[in-house]
Amino acid sequence: MSNITLVNQDVPDFLRAKGLSDLSKSLASNKASTKRIAMKNGIFRKLVNGVEQGKIKGALDVIIVNAQPAVGRTWYATAYDANAEARAPDCWSADGRSPDASVKSPQASRCDQCQQDVKGSGQGNTKACRYQRRVALMLVEDFGTPLEGDIYQLSLSATSIFGRGEGNTHPFNAYLDYLINNGRNVEDMITQITFNEDNDNQSVLFTPTGYIPNQHVFDVVAKAVEGEESKKLVTMTVYEADKGGAPKLEAPKPAAIPADPAVKVEAEAVDEPTKRPSKKAEVTDKPKGSLASVVSAWSDDEE
Repeated sequence: MSNITLVNQDVPDFLRAKGLSDLSKSLASNKASTKRIAMKNGIFRKLVNGVEQGKIKGALDVIIVNAQPAVGRTWYATAYDANAEARAPDCWSADGRSPDASVKSPQASRCDQCQQDVKGSGQGNTKACRYQRRVALMLVEDFGTPLEGDIYQLSLSATSIFGRGEGNTHPFNAYLDYLINNGRNVEDMITQITFNEDNDNQSVLFTPTGYIPNQHVFDVVAKAVEGEESKKLVTMTVYEADKGGAPKLEAPKPAAIPADPAVKVEAEAVDEPTKRPSKKAEVTDKPKGSLASVVSAWSDDEE
């Protein structure tokens, strides 16, 4: 992600740990920036205020510092138009159970009884109301650079949230269950995010590859977990819904995030959970392997 060369010279040792100075911060054109990771066709794109700052094709190593507590939903009354201005959803839910109190025209009193949550209500056999779950994360490669401590938002669609994994690689909900059922904290792990080739690279999978390496990283991560920024990045608020910033129907992104015209996300055809009324996400009942056996060799290298 940070493979952009500014000058043909390595950063001197005495500047590596300096970070951004007060002077640079005071001269920045955007004092408050929105950082997020966008995904499309096997490529991760690092966006700052909607402007691409770098991209990588391949695995992305991160530390997860927060996640939206429940799977949310967004619904748009009009079909997706790539040329239209981004706007707020017509109906949305932060908890996936009932429309937010700010919604002017809720489609039902409960999400699991809504006509927009029925297959065929969207294009083809899809549902018009889309699932989403936000994740706040740090990039492992940023540690030891001036970008250390930056937190990014990743918005996941249904194909990246639900489903069963294999071994120690899972969609997001099952990945969390896998770690927790094995007594591991998600923020203590290096998580590798890869595109799911079985879904034409339109979804991602999560795999634990190691523990965070040292006390310094632990302290930075702990601060991020407790900080307001990571909480804000995973919270869909009334303010965000009013301000808009999400594409329509086939590509519902977080409402406060400016649409990126260079990244177009196609509609997903996915068998989403259909059980009513609970609408619980399908997750792995029991990890297929012991996480302790998966990561037992890491400690020798990570001390």
